[in-house]
Amino acid sequence: MRTSDVMPEFFDNFYQETDDKRWLVIKNTMLKRLNQLSHQNKTGLVPDFAWVSKNDAKPVKPKTISTENDGCYSANACRVPMMLAGCNDRSAQNTLKRMLKFFSKQNTITAGYTLKGKPLNKYQSASFSAPIFDAVSFNRNEGYDDLFMSQQYIFTRHLPGNNYYDAALTTMAALDADKL
Repeated sequence: MRTSDVMPEFFDNFYQETDDKRWLVIKNTMLKRLNQLSHQNKTGLVPDFAWVSKNDAKPVKPKTISTENDGCYSANACRVPMMLAGCNDRSAQNTLKRMLKFFSKQNTITAGYTLKGKPLNKYQSASFSAPIFDAVSFNRNEGYDDLFMSQQYIFTRHLPGNNYYDAALTTMAALDADKL
């Protein structure tokens, strides 16, 4: 399972358009596995990729799918806060709030973490900050105001012309903020 593919609002929309309840089964199963992953460590962070069985989910080992950071909160999992931001499902909110609690305790949000919370890099990246900003935008007045303020830096910089990922996620966060 690629954790960034857990998109509960999309699955709800697919169900509404098709009236096919399998979309709700997919949503609920993926949220359950994501929540299991989040509860496997104190940080609440989830990995980029996980092995999923009928009853469980476990982070993959390094280089199982793509990179050394496959089992870390890295380039794929960084989108998870954005994917869960507007979902009212209890499991989604539980996972999201565990993650936001971890991020709110960091002096600087860096580009990736081990699941135990050790930074993978020393630099910031809008690819990580924009989804967090998006998530705290949906959760204002719930104790994340400092995190909301610190992640606004993404809007003080020009959109990069050489990094579509940073640019796309920043744009998506701006569009979501405009809806609120």
